[in-house]
Amino acid sequence: MPGMDPKQESQENVEILSLGGFMDNREVSRFVQALDALILNGKTKIVLDIGRLTYIPSAGLGAVVGRIRDLRRQGGDIKIGGHTSRVYELLKILGFLSAFDVSETVDAAVHKYKG
Repeated sequence: MPGMDPKQESQENVEILSLGGFMDNREVSRFVQALDALILNGKTKIVLDIGRLTYIPSAGLGAVVGRIRDLRRQGGDIKIGGHTSRVYELLKILGFLSAFDVSETVDAAVHKYKG
């Protein structure tokens, strides 16, 4: 299976971290490094674009939850934009939908920062 391939871009003062492919436990550290780099650079409004992601392990989800708590204390957040039905079902089954602000599209997630 292809590995995860994080890409970063900015849109309306929101940082978008796009993830694609299959994130296994070995790839989690790459993902966490990319996420932490944004946070260390003072980026507090982040959208994870998981529209091309086919799998994320619980370690990856746990890393996001920990960072969401820290960012929310600073007035920021991590929102989820776009998703495959497989990853959405995984989030639902594992009970992460209550922890994440999930939108159908990346644009919808970015728009939530305006309100």
